[in-house]
Formats: sequence, structure tokens, C-alpha cells
Amino acid sequence: MNDFLKFMKKEITEKDVIETYKNLKKKIDEYGFTVSGTVDGEGALERPFAHTFGFSFISGFEIICFFPIKDKGLSIVGGFLNKIVEKVKLNEMSITDQIIDQESIYYLPLAMHVFDDETQKDVERVWAKQLERDGAFSELSTDNHKLALIIATDKNGNFPWDEDCESYWPEMCPPPLAAMAQMSILGEDTLLTKLESAYKKINTDNS
Repeated sequence: MNDFLKFMKKEITEKDVIETYKNLKKKIDEYGFTVSGTVDGEGALERPFAHTFGFSFISGFEIICFFPIKDKGLSIVGGFLNKIVEKVKLNEMSITDQIIDQESIYYLPLAMHVFDDETQKDVERVWAKQLERDGAFSELSTDNHKLALIIATDKNGNFPWDEDCESYWPEMCPPPLAAMAQMSILGEDTLLTKLESAYKKINTDNS
């Protein structure tokens, strides 16, 4: 994984940017949108994620999903993002806070959360490699689009806010974003309470 992260975060040349832009633009022209994967963020906020380009020209939304993109990961996340987009295009789904439990989209449940404006600005600032509005790829989405988050479960169908969530999945989606999603979708604050308790403990231990 470390070698993969080094590869993904290698020095990007102007030629790389131009070629990537051309490839993304070609896919958008052909299919109406595309899904791209990257690793971005600094320190504890470094995460692999997939992100749509061009979907906002159809819907007014772009989608981000923090998900392992090594090996088959990008094709998996790209698969269910593509199916979500297609259902939205067919008016069979709305982009709103919800739990998506449809095997036609993915064999495990997914959570969808639409960021408020303030949180969207923070996300676009922290994970800026693809999302920044003044960056090289800004023309591949609308200036005023909303950003929606998709949260995947662990292999057993547990979301990050579930006690039984296993392995690295509780941390795959940044916990503060997952906590916002839980509150917005379910009206529950168990993850937020857990994060606040951990924060207080850290402050107490350091005092």
C-alpha cells in the first residue's frame, strides 16, 4: 500500500495534467460523465477516493466516495457510482440524504449525504487535487454544483457509525464527515458523541 501511495502522490508534470484533462474530457464527451480516482489530503486526512466529473452538467451534483482504489477498488467504486448516476438520469433516484439498499446498485448498503455549503468548501479545500474549483480540471464540472458523499460499509454491511464496523472501514471515510451523514440521514449522533469523547480525552491526557 505504501508503494501505491507513493506512486499516486508522485510529482505531477504539466504533461501529466494535460493528458489527464484530455482523457477525462474525452470520456465526458462520450458518456456524459466519468469517474476518477486519486489519493489526496495531508497527514491523518490522507485518503484514497473516487470522484465524478461531468455529472453536474446533468444533475447539478458531483459525487465523492472515500474508498480503496488499489487493484480492483476503482472499478468497484466506479461501478456503483456509475449505477447511481444512471438511475438519477432515468429519474429513478434523487440526490438526497438517504440509505441506498438496492442490489441493482451494489450488493452492500450505501449511504448518501449532500454536504452543506460550508462543509463542501472545507472538503474541496482539504482534498483539492481534483475538487478545487480554480484548478486544472475546474472546467469539467459546473461552478455552482453541490457535492454529495457516498459512504460504503465494511464487508458485513456495517457503516462507520456501527459498533461492529471492522478493519479500516471506520476510518476510510473521514469520521467527522461520516458523523454528519449519520446525523442527517438517521437523526442519530452516536459517532459524533464518540468523536467528542475521544477529543476530550486527548485534551485531558495532554493537559
